[in-house]
Formats: sequence, C-alpha cells, structure tokens
Amino acid sequence: MRRSNDDDMTVHRQLRTWFPLIRPFTLTAAAVPVLVGSALAAWDEEYAFRVLPFLALLLCAILIQAATNMLNEYFDYQRGLDTPESVGIAGTIVRGDLSAQTVLRGALVCLTGALLFGLYLVLAVSPWLLAVGAVSVLGAYVYSGGPKAVSSTPFGEAEVFVLMGLLLVGLGYYVHTETIAWGVVIAALPVSCLVAAILLGNNIPDMSGDAERGRRTLPIVFGRGVGISLLDVLVFGSFGCLVIAVLADAAPWAALLAFLSLPLAPVIARQFRATTVPAMLHPAVKGIARLHLVQGGLYATGVFLAAVVL
Repeated sequence: MRRSNDDDMTVHRQLRTWFPLIRPFTLTAAAVPVLVGSALAAWDEEYAFRVLPFLALLLCAILIQAATNMLNEYFDYQRGLDTPESVGIAGTIVRGDLSAQTVLRGALVCLTGALLFGLYLVLAVSPWLLAVGAVSVLGAYVYSGGPKAVSSTPFGEAEVFVLMGLLLVGLGYYVHTETIAWGVVIAALPVSCLVAAILLGNNIPDMSGDAERGRRTLPIVFGRGVGISLLDVLVFGSFGCLVIAVLADAAPWAALLAFLSLPLAPVIARQFRATTVPAMLHPAVKGIARLHLVQGGLYATGVFLAAVVL
C-alpha cells in the first residue's frame, strides 16, 4: 500500500511539473483551426468527412504546439532570457523542477509523436503533406531557436497568423478534400486574427522585462499604445472577418453563431487598458485564449450545423 501511495505521489508531482510547461491554455489554439477547417470541408457537399485523418491532424497539431512551448522555454533559458522573476513563463527550468535537457527531450518526444501522425497523413491523404509538415516543424524551431528567434522580433504575430491560422485551417480542410480554395483562406481569417492576438497579448505584459533582455517584440518596437490598438483590431476584427467570410460565401450564415462570443471582447480591451502591472494582465491574456476557443468552437459548430441540417 505504501508503494502504491508513493507511486501516486510521484505521478502527481510529474503532472504538476509538466502541466504548466506545455501551457495547456494554448493547446486549444492548435485544435480550433483543425475543427474549423474540418467543418468547412463537411459543409462542402462534394466531400466526405474523414474521421481518422481528422484525428491524426488534430493530435499532430496539439503535439507540435506542446513541443513549441517546450522549445520556447528551453531556448529562452539557454539565452538567459528567463529568470525566476520573469512574468510569462512556466518557470520549470529556472525553478529547477526539470533540467533544460529534460525539457528538450520532452519537446523531441512530442515532435516524434507528431511525426508519426504526420506520416500516417502522408500515406492516407497526400505525399504533399510531408513538405507541409516540415514547414510546421521548422516554424516551431525558428520561433524560439536558430540564430535569431522569431519570438524576439516583431514578426512573431505574423508567423502564428500564417502557420496557426491560415495554414492549419487549410490543412483541416485539405485532409478531407485533398484540395484548397481561396474561400477557405477567407474563412480562416477570424481564427488567424485571434491566434495572433494571443501572442500579442502575451507580449504586452512582458514588454519591460523583454526589452531589458534584448528582445524586440512588436509592442516594444512600436510602443504599448500601438500594441494595444493592434490587439483591438485583431480581437474585434475577427468578428468583422466572420461577416466577410459569410458575405463572400466562404462560410454559411450559421457561422454567425460565433457572435455569441462577442461579449468577451470588450472585457479584454478594458483589462489591457486598466493596468500596466504585468502580473495583473494574466487574466486578460487567458481571456484572449478563451475567446479564441469559444468563438472558434461556435464557428465550427455553426458550420457543422449548416452541413448537417441546412
């Protein structure tokens, strides 16, 4: 009995250590685009919904996102950018909970799992997905690693806008249809806006510490005021993009179900203007991720309903 209790405690400690490291509130940012892209494929009457490729892509996207979060922690620690006083980090390495090499191995395990699911997609869907998978993994690496990490430049938001918005929604559509259309790109814009907003919202509270450590993120380069204004454009613009997608016939009218999430947007805007204290902005950052999840979930639900009912 004692050994069983000890084992339970060990498992509990492991979960408590690894859970913040993968930044679970960001994992939905990888899942939502796949759901939206798959819903758009189901709405297109020419194509059948393919369950196994959908699940494989969903798991692949989540594993790459988890690996990206681990690599971000690892490379930032290696460059001396993370300290126990840093605001926006899991702190797993700097607190001594895990060694840097253990975190790197965890990232490689996640990437290996993503590779296996990716190989299935290559065999089941199209060999072209091998190139797309390579771009995704490269994107995860250059975001935090390489000679000049994208996360330390003003281009981080642009990278996630493309890779975790346009590309991932497109892949969610492609695994069912083996084709792509401009309408899917338009329909992906709301998702792209909010995933970029998550990163921008995370960079704003970290401005002071990031600047001291030599980072040149978008709000540091252009100023806090511009950063918050751009955040408003991304958050409220995501709803405008929904309307554009519907009017362009890139999404069904039922997609406007996503407007039920609109009351969450003004709260975020007020929180970022209410304080400059980094720790007090954590709820606002998580609020953007929540909006991304709720809006994206309602968006996908509306499109699926249109596919099934209308």
